[in-house]
Amino acid sequence: MDILSQKKELRKEAKLYRKSLSEIDRLDKSSAIISNLKALKAFQTAEVILMYASLPDEVETIRLMRELTEEGKRQVYCPVTQDDEMEFYRISSVEDLKEGNFHVLEPEPLAEKQLKLQKDARYCMLMPGLMFDKKGNRLGYGKGYYDKYLARISKNVNLTTIALSYEEMIKDIIPAEETDQKADYIVTEMEGILCTLKN
Repeated sequence: MDILSQKKELRKEAKLYRKSLSEIDRLDKSSAIISNLKALKAFQTAEVILMYASLPDEVETIRLMRELTEEGKRQVYCPVTQDDEMEFYRISSVEDLKEGNFHVLEPEPLAEKQLKLQKDARYCMLMPGLMFDKKGNRLGYGKGYYDKYLARISKNVNLTTIALSYEEMIKDIIPAEETDQKADYIVTEMEGILCTLKN
């Protein structure tokens, strides 16, 4: 079976697992995942958080987003997808988000709020995904937005990528292509896993 076929089968498995979770289970697991995320030094020390608004079957992130924006200590940016590209825009409240592509909540793409990466700032990106392995390989939804975004931003930027995942969706091996970008950490309801060592 080729890589694309393998990925298709794994996506099917992941979606079935998500559908099997009750709302109580999903929220319980999400709460534990966010708690483990907050324990990570890479998250604690980041000055700017790039994060997504979760869909109904994903690890719940809206509560964390609300908490971060209400605290106001760190800048929070959310993605907007257009055609084949993705950009991040600053939000000051969860209420800044409206339903956009793929039913995902997105901020309004105002030029003055677009993220401009600085070399001297510490960034943390929370990545969605369907499945992962402990080497940081990620199975996304097949559009490649995160892979393309990470490939084109400067390697000199101090950015740590953290994937949020249900423990059940961590596999021994996820088939990866050359263009696939790895997560530096994966956080589940059980643990935080360091996947890549940065210089």
